[in-house]
Amino acid sequence: MTNSVPVRGGFANLGHGQVHFRYAGHGPPVVLLHDSPRSSAMHRPMLQALAGEFTAIAVDTPGYGLSAPLPSTPRPEIEDFARALAETLTALGIVRCPVYGFHTSSKINLQFAIDHPDRVSLAILDGLNLPPGGPSEEFITRYMKPFQLSTDGSHLAVAWAKARDLFRFFPWFDTNPQARLPIDFPDEKFLHGYVLDMLMSGEHYSSAYAAAMRYLALPRVRKVAARTVFLCRQNDPLYVYLDALPPDLPAHCSIERLGPDTDAWRARIIELLRSAAGAAHDLRLPDPLARAGERETRGYVTTPLGQLHLRRYGPRDTTARPCLLLPEQPGSTALTRSLAAALAADRPVYAVDLPGIGESDPLAAPDADGFVEVLLAALDALGLASVDVIAQFTAGPLALRLALRASNRVHALALDGLPPAGAAERRMLWKKYCPSIAPRWDGAHLLALWHRLRDQELSWPWFERAARGIRRRPADLGAERLHEATTDLAKQPEHYGDAALAALEVDVKAAMQALPHSVLLLEDPADPRDAQLAKLARVSRSCRLLQRPAGAEEQAAAVRAFFG
Repeated sequence: MTNSVPVRGGFANLGHGQVHFRYAGHGPPVVLLHDSPRSSAMHRPMLQALAGEFTAIAVDTPGYGLSAPLPSTPRPEIEDFARALAETLTALGIVRCPVYGFHTSSKINLQFAIDHPDRVSLAILDGLNLPPGGPSEEFITRYMKPFQLSTDGSHLAVAWAKARDLFRFFPWFDTNPQARLPIDFPDEKFLHGYVLDMLMSGEHYSSAYAAAMRYLALPRVRKVAARTVFLCRQNDPLYVYLDALPPDLPAHCSIERLGPDTDAWRARIIELLRSAAGAAHDLRLPDPLARAGERETRGYVTTPLGQLHLRRYGPRDTTARPCLLLPEQPGSTALTRSLAAALAADRPVYAVDLPGIGESDPLAAPDADGFVEVLLAALDALGLASVDVIAQFTAGPLALRLALRASNRVHALALDGLPPAGAAERRMLWKKYCPSIAPRWDGAHLLALWHRLRDQELSWPWFERAARGIRRRPADLGAERLHEATTDLAKQPEHYGDAALAALEVDVKAAMQALPHSVLLLEDPADPRDAQLAKLARVSRSCRLLQRPAGAEEQAAAVRAFFG
């Protein structure tokens, strides 16, 4: 196994919404499903291990990772998740393949194999929970304590504490000695990934999880007509349930008891998948951005420098020039959703997560030129010959460099603020602007990131404590917005500041002087962050300085009028 194998992301448009998946390699298709409340991110090592001989695909269960949830009414059951899996494989052009399921998804896989035996060459059920009679509704309700966002970020600490106890006790809320789990406690890096998956599932945390608890697998195991392997490792709390399987399983079913060694377990999974693999298959990668309609769709563009995650808004059948929207850094497209939707009233809008943010691959050399290169490659991949660009604050210097590098590709430029022009102030900011958010054992790094984003709305610079730094403006402190941005930035802690730091190295005054384009510069004279914009506007050949409208709709209207 090598960590250099690229793992890519994709979306498929299903009836209920978009389903997200990760994939790697070439060859016969194999499909991996995750447990709850995880996402396909947990299978990244396995995808890399399989990539040498398979097209390996790991799917985010609806409601988890980046997959849209199933309708909540009526409440989704395992049969509904199995149906969504069948629809996903159809969208990917997969007729028949081996499918691996772990814990929660082993039940989804079981039901999928029962409903679609002709589509499963092998069902691997790793850790199938078989309690007699199943848990009570009271237990499920207590175990699935509802996820609640908080405006102060305290839900992050609650999630971290819950994740820790999930690996100490079963059930997690029972702290008695007899409830202790006989397993090694995970390190902070593993917990960080686990908690991120919990936070992304949010209010849908219990969706498939609770459905799996309600689903009684034992009466169904004899119904499976596809070849099936029930297996589990000795250090898995569900290992005991292998003894609950009926002794008269169908001949095409088998039981395997594996030791605790991870390498041996992975080797056996690969061996089983190899035994049931079909012919080589070129994965059908549907273009989710081609979906008709004006609502938000998510997708990726693949460039020679890596993949970029983006959100598309607006009409498809239009001659209006597209708009490229770059969020403030550090920040993700979660911060731009209201503005993007408003801008898209009469044109397509592409909001891009810059490299190192969320699901966008980081750059090997994250300087301003590297960010310009990947944006140009993205425009090529999207087939966009010319765009209008709107960039928020710290993304502004990168937009300026883009316009200077490819003046024929950028028609007009709207900058919602710009960072300081002075070299000394930029050097000071560079040192303090993006402190480390490396995972900590107590989870405090997540709360630090939350407050970093919140303070960005309230003070300039965000770490300023004196009254002179107060941003006297309406601050957007919505819990959902901050929550989504926090989880996006926390996905790549070592890279979350790459774009911001690259932008702070750009001489914005020189860039404004050289810019041949018309540029709209939005400012708020009462905001200390905008104190130097009037001077910057005067050095540009054609700059219109406009007081920043208060709301997203008003700001979008001003920008659209400028773009024409």
